[in-house]
Amino acid sequence: MKEGKKSFFSKLVGYTFLLLNIGAVIWLVLCAFAANTSPAEVRNIALFGFTTPFAILANVLCALFWLFSKKKIRSLLSITVLIGCYKVALTIFGLNFFSGQDMSRAANHVKIITWNAHGMGIFNVPHSKVFDERLMSFIKDQNADILVIPEFSAPKSDITKPFASKIIKNCGYVEYRFKPDNTLGTTIFLGTAVFSKYPFKNFVAHKLSEEAYLLQGDMQLPSGKMMRMFFVHLSTFGLSDYDKKFIENVKQNNTSMDDDKGHSRTFIWKFNNAFRQRAKEVNKIAAIMAQSPYPTFICGDFNDLPGSYTYSKLRGDLNDAFIDKGVGLGRTYNEIIPTLRIDHMFYNPEVMKAIGYECEFTSLSDHNPVIVNFEIIP
Repeated sequence: MKEGKKSFFSKLVGYTFLLLNIGAVIWLVLCAFAANTSPAEVRNIALFGFTTPFAILANVLCALFWLFSKKKIRSLLSITVLIGCYKVALTIFGLNFFSGQDMSRAANHVKIITWNAHGMGIFNVPHSKVFDERLMSFIKDQNADILVIPEFSAPKSDITKPFASKIIKNCGYVEYRFKPDNTLGTTIFLGTAVFSKYPFKNFVAHKLSEEAYLLQGDMQLPSGKMMRMFFVHLSTFGLSDYDKKFIENVKQNNTSMDDDKGHSRTFIWKFNNAFRQRAKEVNKIAAIMAQSPYPTFICGDFNDLPGSYTYSKLRGDLNDAFIDKGVGLGRTYNEIIPTLRIDHMFYNPEVMKAIGYECEFTSLSDHNPVIVNFEIIP
């Protein structure tokens, strides 16, 4: 009798876990589907992109569970889906633990930084001169060849003040371009700034939506090759400070968002609206990039994760600098959850090779700077 109860319990556990495993498989398939499906065409599908790392982890754990059980054949469920969805799985984690990082400066190296600097401290109350000095010191120490700053602030009366003129002087930039995409009050512009030690040619600012522009310029790299560079800050999720505080409270108190269903519905509406807006923007960008007579490069704050339609559409056949040289999850946004890598750098591997990647935490912004050292291929 005891043996029968044990057998029944074992079967119950096995079949229950099998159902969970099937659920995990379906979950990852939906994540892969979300990476290649426009949120403008299928409602709510983009929400699965947020969960891709967890869907991968769930399938890895399921595979390991079966491999250490008597039903080893069942591990093929998760192993098969992981192999089938390898393209989206490989975008999530940086596996370069032992490759080393080369951040050295050389004649054929180009150091590029994209960093959402959160308005360059414009939101700090009260304003701190010490903060400004730390900000300028960080940028000067990095001394990038190309510096891209989404969410750069400048007064409408003179867009070189107070920061641009200092950055140009400290780092020896020969080009400065700034395109506002928003305002703060009546006197301050917010937008994307680009500083470069290489001359721009054919500079254009393409309007993508009411609050998003694609900056384009042709640059001659040290090898003599021309590359068309694109810089962007895509539409945000529109979360208010109250929204972010609500999420932090949920995390800290280990409560469910279901406790405030009204707020949860607001989140879903904001997310879906932002997904659809970015889908329209990236479709325009892809069409513009496809017309380039030169190899292409794009970086900036995409406000979207690996495994999203935004990521897949903009990356196309380009390489992701994080995948080539990054480690772990590569978090670039410091709030909400640790899987938010929303700042990206994609490049043509026939022209450049990523040899060093850094994305260290900084308290100077809610984003961490993505710093990549490239070797230019002769």
